[in-house]
Amino acid sequence: MFHFLFASHLDDNEKILYVAHRHLFILYKDSVKTQFFGIALPIVLFLFFPQALYVALFWFAVGVCVMIYHFVDWYFDAWLLTNTGVIDIERNGIFDRSSTRVEYHMVEGVGFTIKGFWATILNFGEITLDKLGAKTSVVLLDGASPKKIERLILRYQDRYVSDRSVRDHHALKDMLSEMIAYHIQSKKIEKPKID
Repeated sequence: MFHFLFASHLDDNEKILYVAHRHLFILYKDSVKTQFFGIALPIVLFLFFPQALYVALFWFAVGVCVMIYHFVDWYFDAWLLTNTGVIDIERNGIFDRSSTRVEYHMVEGVGFTIKGFWATILNFGEITLDKLGAKTSVVLLDGASPKKIERLILRYQDRYVSDRSVRDHHALKDMLSEMIAYHIQSKKIEKPKID
């Protein structure tokens, strides 16, 4: 939807094919206190005490800002599935973000785990990406539609490996043809003249 917001994480000629977010239920669960104490309570305060309008407005504004913070934190805690790999973006607060890139040729395996009643009913869970030769895995907690994301990663990986082998094949073919042409050209030059 708003893929341009992730542009700073992309390399040249890299395109986002899919953005895997945490499930919306997690956003609701994380922000339910803010919804009650930061938005509903100031409205009730204003309804019962209209003379406290400025206090209620300030309280409401703070609640809306905290809700926006929760949304931004949820939105930017995602995996970017691109044409070259998976980028794991984690945001912990306003000024704390990290990014991990796993190229498709470095992906050893993908798996998911769905645990709990709400996770089963709403279809979200932990998605794990194993990196070749690494002892740690890249994990998206509470990812929405984990089976779909697993299938997409495997499909994009197959496409990437296939395209890369075709590019490598053409590059090798061009290099060999240049070597043969150079070799033939150098043989013509070295040919001794017979007197």
